[in-house]
Amino acid sequence: MDCKLAPPQVTLIPEAQSAGVSTDQRLMCDLREANGQLVRAALNAQELTEKAQVAQALAEAAMARLRMVESELRATAEFREQLLGIVGHDLRNPLGAISMSAQFLMSRSNLGEEESRLLALVLRSTHRMDRMISQLFEFTRARLGSSMPLQRTRLNLEQLCRQAIDELALSATVEMRYDWQGDLAGNWDGARMVEALSNLIGNALEHATPKSWVVITGVGTPTEVVMTVQNHGAEISQELLPVLFEPFRSGRQGPAAKPGHLGLGLYIAHEIASSHGGTLQAKSAAGMTTFTLRIPRDATAESPDPSPSHG
Repeated sequence: MDCKLAPPQVTLIPEAQSAGVSTDQRLMCDLREANGQLVRAALNAQELTEKAQVAQALAEAAMARLRMVESELRATAEFREQLLGIVGHDLRNPLGAISMSAQFLMSRSNLGEEESRLLALVLRSTHRMDRMISQLFEFTRARLGSSMPLQRTRLNLEQLCRQAIDELALSATVEMRYDWQGDLAGNWDGARMVEALSNLIGNALEHATPKSWVVITGVGTPTEVVMTVQNHGAEISQELLPVLFEPFRSGRQGPAAKPGHLGLGLYIAHEIASSHGGTLQAKSAAGMTTFTLRIPRDATAESPDPSPSHG
């Protein structure tokens, strides 16, 4: 008699069936949640992209407006500087007539003391106005041009300095002393150098203490000529020294300030020094102010002027 074994019977426990269904449901829920997160992330990314595009468009529009405003301001500044040059040019002819008439009257021998005093005042005033007009011309050229054009010839800085001194002596109320040492010759633009020296010496005269003196020295070295202009008077504050050579700046404030100044003389002198490859520096302490001008003898190319050092 054969005995056959029946296959084993597997009976599912209700808890196991329940666990299997629950696992599937959880998987489905997780998938739906993950899909929802992806959809939300895509929507957020699209929203952020649109916001970024709007922000970029606004920034580009703002930059365009800024460029337009900058262009308008630049055009306005250039027009104003051109106007300064035009006005200065138109003022020169009547000013020259006033100066020549005053000199003619001064040459007459029958003038009284009061008349002579008034004519001398007219001459000093016209000389100061002529310097201011010259400064307006130089400022306009320096600001509107990329650089200050030079016409170099072989010159002696002592002679140029004496020319500036002789012109300023007509209206100076302070004594000038000078000293020259060594060879002071070099290749420079004579008219420009006279302008720079006149501005430096004139500035020293105007701010010198009454009954003191202005000392001008020139020293020649193998490679350069060093000019110094020194005066006794109110000091330039340490706060103003770093910006002293900027246009429309004044080195003195309060009671020490002088009326009728454009604040261009030192700026122009600095630009002339720089265009010759030289430097202009200033220091002021203990009631003494000194400007030092260093000019290479034979610089043939313009070089930038380093930031002025002040001691």
